[in-house]
Amino acid sequence: MFNVYNVLKFLHVVSVIVWVGGVAALSVLGWLLRGERNRETLKVVLPELTMYGQRIIGPASVIVLLTGLAMVGMAKIGFGTFWVLWGFGGVVLHIFMGALVIRKRTMTVGQLASASTGDDVALVTASRKLWHAQLLYLLILASVVYAMVLKPTL
Repeated sequence: MFNVYNVLKFLHVVSVIVWVGGVAALSVLGWLLRGERNRETLKVVLPELTMYGQRIIGPASVIVLLTGLAMVGMAKIGFGTFWVLWGFGGVVLHIFMGALVIRKRTMTVGQLASASTGDDVALVTASRKLWHAQLLYLLILASVVYAMVLKPTL
């Protein structure tokens, strides 16, 4: 059935796929790169990963938030509903993890990779810290997907 709510729901789900799928893909790349010592590889890959996060994942998450807010309002679910709050909490953690933690750790790896003479141990350690942040971020998003699908209550 074609109505505004269903269009919003479609946009919401497609944006979730892009957002969570993008984070999953970047997390896999982070896992693959966590022990990388080839500075040239890191110098090429890291800016691309950052750009993807800023230009694709970030906007997709905004669409998820806006369509989610609109659907909650249209369906009169209530913004105090437990699973809705869980979703909002996930967006807040997304902003914190993506814009602060992961961005900072990616920049650290990039700076270490760009150093003309570098400490491989520091580079690998920084890469692993980035991977751990990505894994935590992915688990947070998975918990939000869980809440949105199963709609738990207290």
